[in-house]
Amino acid sequence: MSIKLAVPVKDESLEIVTRTGRAPFFAIFECDNNGCKFLELRENGHAKEHEHDHGHHHEAHTEEEINHHHSHVKAANLGECKYIVCRALGPNMKDAILREGITPIMVSKNDGATAPEVLEKVKEQLK
Repeated sequence: MSIKLAVPVKDESLEIVTRTGRAPFFAIFECDNNGCKFLELRENGHAKEHEHDHGHHHEAHTEEEINHHHSHVKAANLGECKYIVCRALGPNMKDAILREGITPIMVSKNDGATAPEVLEKVKEQLK
């Protein structure tokens, strides 16, 4: 049986972006007993909206902001993913991800710099 998962990344290098909601792309992988295979990059519309916002502005944790994040999660079609592997997940994005039925798997910089490196470390959690 295979599962799909998402990882917030910078670009085709599959370098992980720490702030999930601000990652330009989500790398989509399909994982099974043989490992994880990269499928595609999907644009994160939320990051695109904020690409010129270089401050550390944090949206309030409100129903409106959760719905806003959720619309971007749905637009990236992340609902087909069982997991999202990430370093940091703000409360709005976390609630949006959970609403879509996606389970976050938290990792640290020590787990690797790229999605394939990190997936090798977390593969036991992908059941």
